[in-house]
Amino acid sequence: MNQFLEAKNLFKDDFDLEGYLDSFSFEHAKTELLRSLNSPDIPLIFLLGNPGYGKSYLLKFIEQRADAIKIAKFISLPYFTEREFLENLVEIAGVQAINKRYDLEVLMKTLKDRLNPLEYTIIIDEAQLLNHKQMELIRILSDMRIFKFLLAMHKKDGHKILAKSHFKSRTNSVIYMEALKKEEIERYITNRLLSRNLSNIVSAFDSSDINFIYKISQGNFRLMKKLLSALFEIIDVAQQENLKKYSKIREATLTMAAIDIGLINVK
Repeated sequence: MNQFLEAKNLFKDDFDLEGYLDSFSFEHAKTELLRSLNSPDIPLIFLLGNPGYGKSYLLKFIEQRADAIKIAKFISLPYFTEREFLENLVEIAGVQAINKRYDLEVLMKTLKDRLNPLEYTIIIDEAQLLNHKQMELIRILSDMRIFKFLLAMHKKDGHKILAKSHFKSRTNSVIYMEALKKEEIERYITNRLLSRNLSNIVSAFDSSDINFIYKISQGNFRLMKKLLSALFEIIDVAQQENLKKYSKIREATLTMAAIDIGLINVK
């Protein structure tokens, strides 16, 4: 495989945990998440950050690597009715909720009777999509200490929810994901490429290239990866077509990559 094609695959926008980013923001959020998840006194956890800061990636890390955490359900997109949600949770408790006479109170009592307090965690990503009834149901279940809930959402939406009176008085944990620093981006690029022995590509980057990547991505984890993936694809194609001007890492190819993923508008 061509080295630049291999490099492109290393920076796909996916949840490959081999490419875990040990930045200050990731490590701090991970430490705080594990502390809150292991606490017997915190039923509701909010993970807040701007889109692309790595919230979903960190949730996948917790799901796959935190063996001591009992995760009952991981919901990527919260598209469900309140009844569907409760019936799924009741099945976790070992009960088939097929009796149509069950109402919400009966379902919640079943959960309360069957499960140890806060033994299991429900993770919901993109939780800003929850409607008022769904959010209220989660608040009630956490108040009853049946489940822990870890809700990841956009920072602005999270602040609106936390400002509401019935969340202000609750015991919860609020954890933030922040933008990457320039040196963290450089270290991530270096470590990711060296993991596949692509040291010659590492040496092709200079400080101005890193400055460009940091400035154009604004420290956004997802955008940084998309930019690099597009960059390496452009160089791979240019080398195959013997287009020497675009066969190296330079401002021209970085600009083309930024245009390709919509970070620079040429209109």
